[in-house]
Amino acid sequence: MRPVLLVGGAPRLAVDAVRYISVRATGTTAMALRLRLVSLGVTSDLLLGSMSSCEVSARRFVDRTDLDAELQAWIDLHPDGVVVMSAAVNDYRVASVELAIDDDVRHFPPGAKIPSGGDEMVIRLRPVDKIIDRLRTWGLTGPIVGFKYEARDTVLAAARSLRERTGAALVVANSLCGTVQALVAADETETFASRELLLDRLAQRLALLAGTRSATHGG
Repeated sequence: MRPVLLVGGAPRLAVDAVRYISVRATGTTAMALRLRLVSLGVTSDLLLGSMSSCEVSARRFVDRTDLDAELQAWIDLHPDGVVVMSAAVNDYRVASVELAIDDDVRHFPPGAKIPSGGDEMVIRLRPVDKIIDRLRTWGLTGPIVGFKYEARDTVLAAARSLRERTGAALVVANSLCGTVQALVAADETETFASRELLLDRLAQRLALLAGTRSATHGG
């Protein structure tokens, strides 16, 4: 049976020594999938952001550097495993931070502490590689499951594009309004009336990808 890694939550993007930007993601999806997989006879590893529930036993990451390192280490041990990327990963880095005080504009290097009391703070971000695009370069040969979260009118097309670009086995499509809940595969797109039904079906598909016979529906 292939090992399964469930990645949830979100990394922090440091602005300075004490401030950070993050995404509102709790790791709930990864934790819910883990419970469903247990009921199907599948064990899984859990990798969560530092802000996810501390009551759950899991490997943790704080920022993108941590997340990259944890993923690479797991892939080194399990190159044929299943990686489920439900984490909301920012694909930007802080390029510069400026603080305006009166008519003076000060620039701060990474890791510095920006003082309070400024008139305006400007944070400039630059794009970085999407982490799901790097999984193959790190040696992953097993299945990838991706997630796409955007507007109702575009989320299915975006999920199909993500699946084709990355070669993912499955992509979960969620609309911002919550009315689109779908599972996109190479041969079909399944839609669901609720998030719970989608997760039930996704767990069944993951069980099949892992190689168990406990799932009752086709892969």
